[in-house]
Amino acid sequence: MKARLPRTIRSRTILVLVCAFLLSHTASLAIYEINRDKTILLTEATDLADRIIGVVDLARSFPRRDRQRILTAAETQFLTMFPEPGDLDDERCQDNDFSRRLDESLGAAFADVPGFNARVCLRRLKGSPLLARREPLHGFDVLVSVSFPDDERAVFHAILPEGESLLHDAVLIYLLFSVLVALLLAGYLIRKTVAPLGRLARAADSIGANIDAPSLPEDGPAEVASAVRAFNRMQRRLARLVHGQTELLAAVSHDLRSAATRLQLRAELLQDAQEREGMLRVVADMKLMIQSVVDFVRGVEPGEAPRKIDLRALVESLCEDLREEGYPVHCTAAEGDFILQCRPASLRRGLQNVIDNGIKYGAEARVSLHGDAHTLRVAVQDSGPGIPAGELAAVLQPFYRLEKSRNSMTGGVGLGLSIASNVAQAHGGELVLENATGGGLRVEIQLPRG
Repeated sequence: MKARLPRTIRSRTILVLVCAFLLSHTASLAIYEINRDKTILLTEATDLADRIIGVVDLARSFPRRDRQRILTAAETQFLTMFPEPGDLDDERCQDNDFSRRLDESLGAAFADVPGFNARVCLRRLKGSPLLARREPLHGFDVLVSVSFPDDERAVFHAILPEGESLLHDAVLIYLLFSVLVALLLAGYLIRKTVAPLGRLARAADSIGANIDAPSLPEDGPAEVASAVRAFNRMQRRLARLVHGQTELLAAVSHDLRSAATRLQLRAELLQDAQEREGMLRVVADMKLMIQSVVDFVRGVEPGEAPRKIDLRALVESLCEDLREEGYPVHCTAAEGDFILQCRPASLRRGLQNVIDNGIKYGAEARVSLHGDAHTLRVAVQDSGPGIPAGELAAVLQPFYRLEKSRNSMTGGVGLGLSIASNVAQAHGGELVLENATGGGLRVEIQLPRG
């Protein structure tokens, strides 16, 4: 099974940091653990040798009859005198760095004193030390035999416990605490670092709904700031393009309407009634096409500012207006909150286009309103023949008309659904077409609450 990685940059970066921390600290602890025991034991060997050397130097300055009393008086809880052992050449005596360090230190101290001899026996404690005492069960049992020049022997005994693993040491808790603090700080800094990316994503998602949104602050890391600057430049170019297109369209539509009006006046002056009626029909078609093209290219009125409205009230008032005009429109709305940030005039125009299509091609329009925590949905279903499955996507294209499955005598120029789709997309939503199970076409406009 393929491993599933976190989806966000922040989560993945924190995961990388956690793995790096664990790997580096585990390796460091392992290296320290391996070398710590050796370093501690060698230090203890040097310290033990210095103590023995100091006691022996003191004892050999006294006569033999007082030597044992001096040695006994020098005992501590770490270093004691041991009864005469049997054989220090026992095969259980180990030869390691610790014993060699003791030998070297004692040999160097008594090299210039003839007759002195020191021997070391080091045995690992495994529950049965040389002395039946309640001592640690892990470490070394050390015997050091020193022969004086007058053939007297003194045997020193020490038990040196091994250091416990760091897993049982408080330093591990401090280490874990420092790692936790470092990760929390790293998470905060990473969140601050990737925050501009989140703002950029939200701005890119909403640019279709508000081309005149304020520019993003160009801060953050150099790469992110560069991407934000490019986005701001793109938004400014798009705004100039959209506003320039709208202004050009307004000028052209004004001139075309003026020309159509003059043409209508001239047509009304015609003496031949048949010619006059034919010319007036042509002028009416031209006006309808000009208005439809203007509405399609404009999409959302640039001068209309987004504001919060009650979508239920907007839909119900639209349906009520159409019913008063005698159209077969039925409206139902689910319970709940339908507050939406939108451009009401543009949204009403898109909804009316969908409802008009249902009335024209399906005899009636049944409007329903429902939603959830994230999306509001306005559905319009008619009682007509529906649309062939292969043409559901095509009818959203500008100027596309159904000649066979719809009544062509009442058809427009093929822009109604295209305009409604543009309005939905300008609000961050979409328009979905599907043939209803019981017959007819179902058109649903889905609008995000955010």
